[in-house]
Amino acid sequence: MRFLLGTCAALTVAAAPLSQGAVVNIDALDLRGTGVFGHTDAVLNSGPGNTTADPLDWDITYNNLDLDGDAANDDSVTFTVRASGGTNQRAWGQGVDTGFGNLNDVTFSLVFAAGQTTSNGDFIVFDGFTGGAIGAGGAVLDRSADINGTTATIGPAGVGGGPFLFQTASVDFAPTATVTYTNSGGTAGSIVARNHDLQFSTVPVPEPASLALVGLGGLAMLGRRRK
Repeated sequence: MRFLLGTCAALTVAAAPLSQGAVVNIDALDLRGTGVFGHTDAVLNSGPGNTTADPLDWDITYNNLDLDGDAANDDSVTFTVRASGGTNQRAWGQGVDTGFGNLNDVTFSLVFAAGQTTSNGDFIVFDGFTGGAIGAGGAVLDRSADINGTTATIGPAGVGGGPFLFQTASVDFAPTATVTYTNSGGTAGSIVARNHDLQFSTVPVPEPASLALVGLGGLAMLGRRRK
């Protein structure tokens, strides 16, 4: 299922494709209060900062993608990722949680996505999240949480008084509109929603001839109603 977000969706009428589009995955998008990490092509337009709030929004422009299948990384998409629903949810330097050692009822979604391919002007659409990961930090790690109903586990690892450790555990799934982190457990270390996998593709722009046919069809229907 594709999720048409933003004003561009109003123009997506049926038509023959102008090009062979591509499906692009943005894997392990690391969202924290202090920014977006691990992705040099991601520009953070605005973010929540280190704060406790509901919702928490990251507005991002992701550059250097190939979404029209022309072997040129010249496409960009702008989207807003939102975390919502968790009691006392916060963004901080490790990710998003609901208080130290807790991660419950936090749901990530895309509330906006917009862009057009450089070569053909095809609309870029969000297909869904295809994965999520928790992270845990501390000298001793023993944490778990459910990611869309599947339990991810970190540890046991480390020893008391040992060096700081940070580990992640991920879950993959078919494209879906939201990712929910909940039912956190364990006895040691922090736990956060750490990173997310997103999938984008394109919807072709209608050919001028197709638009003309749509217009003529509409006029014909109006004529019939007047008779």
